[in-house]
Amino acid sequence: MRISLIIVSTLLAGSALAQSASPPVPKPQINVKTDAVLVKGGPSLGDSDRVRWDFYKADSAGGQSDENVGGAYDATFEEKIPPGKYVAVASLGNITRQIPVEIKDGAVAEVTADFNAAQLTVVPKRSADSKEAEPQARVDVKQGATFSDSIYGSKQIFVPAGELALEGRIGPARAQGTVTVKAGETISHDLIIPSGVVYANAVYKEGGKAVETDNIRFETVSTEETLDGTRETLTGTYGVNKLMQMPAGSFIMRARLGKVMVETPFTVTAGQRVNVTVNLNAGVLAINAKDAQRIDILETTKDLQGTQKEVSGRYGTTHQETLHPGNYSVKVTYGDKTKREPKIVTATVTASERTELSITD
Repeated sequence: MRISLIIVSTLLAGSALAQSASPPVPKPQINVKTDAVLVKGGPSLGDSDRVRWDFYKADSAGGQSDENVGGAYDATFEEKIPPGKYVAVASLGNITRQIPVEIKDGAVAEVTADFNAAQLTVVPKRSADSKEAEPQARVDVKQGATFSDSIYGSKQIFVPAGELALEGRIGPARAQGTVTVKAGETISHDLIIPSGVVYANAVYKEGGKAVETDNIRFETVSTEETLDGTRETLTGTYGVNKLMQMPAGSFIMRARLGKVMVETPFTVTAGQRVNVTVNLNAGVLAINAKDAQRIDILETTKDLQGTQKEVSGRYGTTHQETLHPGNYSVKVTYGDKTKREPKIVTATVTASERTELSITD
């Protein structure tokens, strides 16, 4: 009996030694591991969500297919994906790198993206002595046909190494520039967009009442005329005391209210606010004609054919118009059912005054 126990113990001990001598090989928990750098040999971008990785199955030609098998926002992305051939796509801002990779069972494929890039902060300013960036500015950053990005105000972006073209705008103001960056560096660059802001107001006459209606239209136009006698419109707005972005330089403020249009020259200085007040030299004619079908305002003078030029008109029993000072003919037309002949009276418009005309039988 004792001999049997010894034999069993020996067998168990031998089996244990055999198991400890050849442990099973554990399969890897991941089979792909990534990293990303701004410049070859430079420091890793680390655990950063500024980098986006995506793995696409390779097509028959080895290019990128539409089938995405995995990805994440992380420079040091680690994952287990099915073995096969892929195109790893790494993105840093608007910079993209495509890296062919083959993932095999039982091994870890290490993929590193070298973006050959820099960190650039563009600081758009209205003038060289401006202390702060202009938040309303938009800057487009380009490098040939391979890279493009846009920012508003001052913002840091990743850009490819080399020369970059900059185009800034604040409203109609424009400016262009270039900046050269090296891979791995962090730089800031000022882009001057010479510009200011304009607030437009109007009065009915010099020293007279201010215009308050939002029906007034202001437009800023160039001082130079084209071949057909028109001027380029830069910007415009309805209502008084509204902000308008403008490039530095000399321009004309055009104001329209009713049948009045007046132009006033003004100058914009970079980084400054300009207040422009336009003298309309105008008044208001308000007409009330009972039973009228239509009311027309005409010039009092006649052309060679004896016709008076129509200034303004509308259907109905009331009509109001803003006009330059002077005498006007008011023609009231009645409907056929009334069997009444048109009636014409004269009205006088005075600057900065309201003239009310009531036409009765």
